[in-house]
Amino acid sequence: MNDKPKSIKFFEQLSWGFGVWSFIAMLCLSIYLSIWAPLGNLAAIIITTIALCAAYALSIKMRTTIYVTNQMLHVNKAKIDLKYIKSATALTPVEYKRMIGVAADPAAFLAINFWVKSGVKVELKDKKDPTPYWLISSRNPKKLVKALS
Repeated sequence: MNDKPKSIKFFEQLSWGFGVWSFIAMLCLSIYLSIWAPLGNLAAIIITTIALCAAYALSIKMRTTIYVTNQMLHVNKAKIDLKYIKSATALTPVEYKRMIGVAADPAAFLAINFWVKSGVKVELKDKKDPTPYWLISSRNPKKLVKALS
């Protein structure tokens, strides 16, 4: 981030929630039991530790960072000048599910996460860019829309 913290109008980082981590814990427990039975404690502990480390690394890699400054919207490594944003709409969970499914446009920029149930549709007005809109997962869609206004 090159911007000064005071110029950031909105910041959100989306990481795996409790449900995903619970699933990972159950998965690691089953890995431990399936290794422990034939090979013993040491092998089970080593392999389960490797699996947990891999899950943690994957969770960091899958993290989404969204922030809005006075001039730009940043989503991970993608960014767009606010002057090219036509409108931003907070989506309800039902609208969001439809937008990532049957109503999806293949030309749209998607920054979606399966563990987040709401988001924002950001429509663009740049004639040089064939991307019609950005669809961004957000746990605080109304705050993101307010920051983009």
